[in-house]
Amino acid sequence: MVIKGAMICDALLEQKGDIRIEGDRIVKVERSIMPSAGEEVFHADGFTLLPSAIDLNTRLHNDVLTKENILNLSQKAAVGGVGMLALMPDCKPSLSTELGMELLSVLQHELSVKIIGITSNLTDEGSGIPPISSLHKKGARGIFSKSSISGNLLRRTCEFATMLDLPMFFDCDDESLSKDGVMNDGELSASLGLSGILSLSETKEVAMMCEVASFMGVRAIFNAISSDRSVEILKEAKKKNPNIFIQTSIHHLILTEDLCNNYNTAAKIKPPLKSESTRSKLTKRAKKLEIDLLTSLQSSQSLSKKDLAFDEAAFGIDMIEYFIPMCYSLLVKNEHMRFSDLSKILSFNPAQILKLDDVGLIKEGYLANFCLLDTKETQMIGAKDSPYYDWIFSGKVKHHFIGGKQIF
Repeated sequence: MVIKGAMICDALLEQKGDIRIEGDRIVKVERSIMPSAGEEVFHADGFTLLPSAIDLNTRLHNDVLTKENILNLSQKAAVGGVGMLALMPDCKPSLSTELGMELLSVLQHELSVKIIGITSNLTDEGSGIPPISSLHKKGARGIFSKSSISGNLLRRTCEFATMLDLPMFFDCDDESLSKDGVMNDGELSASLGLSGILSLSETKEVAMMCEVASFMGVRAIFNAISSDRSVEILKEAKKKNPNIFIQTSIHHLILTEDLCNNYNTAAKIKPPLKSESTRSKLTKRAKKLEIDLLTSLQSSQSLSKKDLAFDEAAFGIDMIEYFIPMCYSLLVKNEHMRFSDLSKILSFNPAQILKLDDVGLIKEGYLANFCLLDTKETQMIGAKDSPYYDWIFSGKVKHHFIGGKQIF
């Protein structure tokens, strides 16, 4: 098959051209490719061709591990231009059990896009380390750790990560400070009479985990960073340890805590939305590529868990179906970021962190995982339980190819 006439954009390239696919691989990328006799041609004039995004921080609907939820997450991701997901382990049954990891592994052939499992460094009972080596053999591709666990368990986990060459996913939160908090601590939370979550609960843990990552020599992804001060700390640490990676959610670059006004539970996500000042600073850092990764922070919740008093409502957001259009609207259209830079933080960087040497670029020999984005089309968010209700985003993923096969 030849894809003709698209604007090809990845971390290394921005040019109009064609690509040839044979089997599941890209075999040629040129400005113009002459199709062979009888060869299928897909005309992509007017589309932007991007490597499929890789989202390294997602969760299942209601945090329940079922076949239906796994398939649904995969289908939604495909629509949003995401070709690979990392699934966090805090679900029921947990991915820190062989049962959970086996279910995910068995379903891979039915999924629209690949979902990789991340195991925790604690058993469900919280009494010790799960069988990480066995879970790795069953498909675990990273280890999740809360920053609040004991130092000895953390050290032993890092030793497993080094031995198995797995990345660590750090959730930085001092639970003694954030306990019972439901939104960002500040004037708005005080005026609403709601318990706030201090930024200090993140920043102090980030500083500590930077030291742990550097001392233990692990690849460390700092999940969903929401404070500008945390980015400052991590940026300084990266000068000495290039294996530290900063992730933030697209929502923290678009939304602010003001959406929580009137007790709007649609805006209740974790980490909490911050001030306009923080949002603006994080957006500027993303544009300067000081942030390595973006996530949709997918964690959908039933209306019965959201349509409650703010204190009782669940944290979560369901927007992965619009992931690439959201990133395009904010960073490329509004902030004038280059497509190549956007592709770097959506595709190339996460592939490099996972040590995947055949995804993340539109390049000969790489898997044909890419989407075609129509930047002229717009989408209005109609879900009333979304914090983006009535928002209009530019761009729509019109076609998505995984392993050379068109999945829509």
